[in-house]
Amino acid sequence: MTKIFWLFLFALISITPVNAQKTFSLQGMIGGLQEEYIYLYKYDGETKEFIDSVKTKNGEFKFEAPCEQAFIGEFKLAGRRAGKVFLSPTKMSLFVHKKDMNHKFLMGKLKGSPAQDRYEDFQEKLAENNKQKLKIAENLEIPEIQSDSVKKNQFMKEYTRLNQFRDEYYFKYASSPVVAYLIYQEYFASKRSLEYVKEQLKTLKLANPNGLYVNNLQKRVNIIETLKNKGQFPEIKSKTLDGKEYQLSQHKGKPILLYIWRCWFPNRAQEYYDGIKDITSTFPSLEVVNIIRYSSYARVRIPGTTKTKAWHPEPRPELNCIEIGSLNQNIEVVRYLDRGFNAFLLDENGKIIYHQNDKNIDLLKSQVSSHLSNL
Repeated sequence: MTKIFWLFLFALISITPVNAQKTFSLQGMIGGLQEEYIYLYKYDGETKEFIDSVKTKNGEFKFEAPCEQAFIGEFKLAGRRAGKVFLSPTKMSLFVHKKDMNHKFLMGKLKGSPAQDRYEDFQEKLAENNKQKLKIAENLEIPEIQSDSVKKNQFMKEYTRLNQFRDEYYFKYASSPVVAYLIYQEYFASKRSLEYVKEQLKTLKLANPNGLYVNNLQKRVNIIETLKNKGQFPEIKSKTLDGKEYQLSQHKGKPILLYIWRCWFPNRAQEYYDGIKDITSTFPSLEVVNIIRYSSYARVRIPGTTKTKAWHPEPRPELNCIEIGSLNQNIEVVRYLDRGFNAFLLDENGKIIYHQNDKNIDLLKSQVSSHLSNL
């Protein structure tokens, strides 16, 4: 009997995978759809990775895929409709109408995802916290309270306590991928300083050392500090507008000016082209790399019609520079820059010797001239 027991136990261990791969299973229905395709992407805080597509039947769908940890899934439909949720390595269900797919997080629609529950819990508590802050601010405007120092101080103390809500919540739930993502978004929206993010990362890395959003947040900090401290400029690999391959590291041995700008509205592009022409005319031997940040949503009107078409920059040989288009921030380093203008002058080894984020061409020419004379 004992022998049979051990044989059974050995067989059970043999057929049980030691490191079974985690997966997620998501099924549900999107109202307003019949037989249409849904496209699911994984958003890691930096890029979007296509996971799968399914064709709905009366709006019903099902996705299954490997999933080691929670991540943001974005569903895309025809007609530019999209919605986001936090998907977890569990069985989940989603019921939503397509009119609610407005590129934001879908609230109260996903069931079975601990990460989505954490995100919704934060948003609910944040809304209540802000409501209380607003009420205190209104009370502080009342003359009777303004003239009563005791009551005024009590309200101010409570307001200070409410202001600490985010930090306390972040610390309490630091192991959740949601917290790292929220901090990432706050920094990206310029609501938090780099020093604040670095301080938060100390806790995040202890609580969730292998977290997808923690690692990407750390990567963002590292690259930003490199740019800020005038270190080695990160590698750029891309095709130019005329179809050639460009790799920044292969152009060492001479100074290079990177001229990076954003063009969401094509009719405002000319001033930037004029600036490049001014620079290349002033410094004909300087290699200038013109990097244009633009979006797949940038559109121009088709002449003679009311219709529009997607806009993308065309090569302009008269500018005498290397031209690269960064569609939807597909050049990695572009994701770490603010959305305005940036110019970087690199020495012959690719190290940053000057950075300017003010589109003042006269100032830029003056600084370039001064630094080139010292090389």
